[in-house]
Amino acid sequence: MKNLLRSLLLLATVACLVGPASADPRTDLPADVQAKLDAKPDDLTRIELIRELLADSPDDIPLNFKLGNLYFDTGQYADAVLAYRKVIELDPTIVGAHVNLGSVYDEMGRLDDALASYRKALEIEPNEDRTLNNIGNVYFKKRQYEKAIESFDKALEINPKSQLAHYNMAILFADSGIFREAIAEWEACAAIDPDSDLGSRSRDNIEIVKQMMTAEVPDLDGGE
Repeated sequence: MKNLLRSLLLLATVACLVGPASADPRTDLPADVQAKLDAKPDDLTRIELIRELLADSPDDIPLNFKLGNLYFDTGQYADAVLAYRKVIELDPTIVGAHVNLGSVYDEMGRLDDALASYRKALEIEPNEDRTLNNIGNVYFKKRQYEKAIESFDKALEINPKSQLAHYNMAILFADSGIFREAIAEWEACAAIDPDSDLGSRSRDNIEIVKQMMTAEVPDLDGGE
């Protein structure tokens, strides 16, 4: 049952690519450049355009940041790392670059590096609940549940309506076999925004867990 539950519910890594709650104008592309990117047919051609533009302006922060995002989206993680590191080199106070770098490391399985990047972001912006959620997700992957719970709790203190924190807390409880608490957290998540993706996932997971909790236990001894 535990393996089946994990295969159905192990969705805890709902990491946010861009961490800051508010947009950072330092990473915004000029309208004309954004329009040119939007006109391209796919991310690979957008990457080609940005690389052409960077040839003339290698220290352009918005271009490097966007390049990192596109590399991330296309699974080119090593290149994404270089792009985000370039942004941090140019301006180490840009929270989104640290968070996104952490997300790349997370995808690469470099969990300690991911934690270091997320923690750097938290030093710059201590009250960012999405960064705390990402930290909690890394601790979950490392099986350090107490630290994961602490991170999710802090996220909920900052933002009681954080769907991500409720959802991930539920995943943690479910993975630990504490199903009633998991259901309560998913119910809280769904109540915040029933029509959202996380709201829908929460309702689906509640039904799965309830079915598993009420399922008849098979007679393993073959008795009558």
